[in-house]
Amino acid sequence: MNFLKYTKLYFALAIITVGLSIYSIFAYGLNMGIDFEGGTSINVTYKGEAPSTDKIKSALSSIEEMEGVQVQPMGESEVVLKVNKKDISSTVYQNVVTQLKTVGEIEDNSVSIETISPLIGSELKNKTIVVVIVALLAMLIYIALAFRNVGKPISSFQYGFSSTLMLFHDVIIPLGVLALLGKYYGAQLSIPVVTALLTVVGYCINNTVVVFDRIRENLQRDRKSSYEEIVNKSLNETIVRCINTSATVIIALIPLYYFFSNEESLKYFTITMGIGVIVGIFSSVFLASPLLVAWNNYRQKKGKK
Repeated sequence: MNFLKYTKLYFALAIITVGLSIYSIFAYGLNMGIDFEGGTSINVTYKGEAPSTDKIKSALSSIEEMEGVQVQPMGESEVVLKVNKKDISSTVYQNVVTQLKTVGEIEDNSVSIETISPLIGSELKNKTIVVVIVALLAMLIYIALAFRNVGKPISSFQYGFSSTLMLFHDVIIPLGVLALLGKYYGAQLSIPVVTALLTVVGYCINNTVVVFDRIRENLQRDRKSSYEEIVNKSLNETIVRCINTSATVIIALIPLYYFFSNEESLKYFTITMGIGVIVGIFSSVFLASPLLVAWNNYRQKKGKK
């Protein structure tokens, strides 16, 4: 199969999806969770099975301070209520407990409240940004060092740059979808979602390295074929492995989403992971290596002029 035949189509699709994702992020913004913005968290344990999320939200709808409350079931009987950027007063807290009792019987002394300072949330947000940047730079350095002895015509830096650019592609698209879901369904950027993004980064770089490593092996074995032919051969040899690995992750995420769809942190963790894995397999196979070929072809044409 000639993977490089439709390189321009791959690039156009990537540019469009990344562009739409960036637009989504700037147009709708990322709905930051309580971990990053601060707020109040209330834990409640019911006797027996906890009421549904919709019933709890309906019971709290009359309380102005609880507008936009995020309800997360924890097991069969425990529920966590999270409200961003709000410090709940004792009066409001008592009103919340009263309304919660109208939809179910609460265990004695089981209600607890915790306030997260906006300063702590801001500090956590800054640390998260640093972690992501450091992770991307570490990937660039790793690829550059790992492929420092690769044969010509592509340098190790170009391999590193291509893989890092793909990571940007793999992270920005899930963030764009998250911003869209935040606009219409209240999805929030939380610690589990950030964890999913970092997992996607590691997963996608692994797939890319597998393809690059096969290119390096074929360059050493085959001195006669062109770089474009070697890349296409390498993609044919690794695509089944990449797809099987991605399919395994997706299969694991499906039951996780099904059984924990009511728990929003895990719900959006699985959605983010799923989207990241799908766009990751696309970037690893259809973008990273074809980009190197396009780079090499451009340099050759420029050298002939």
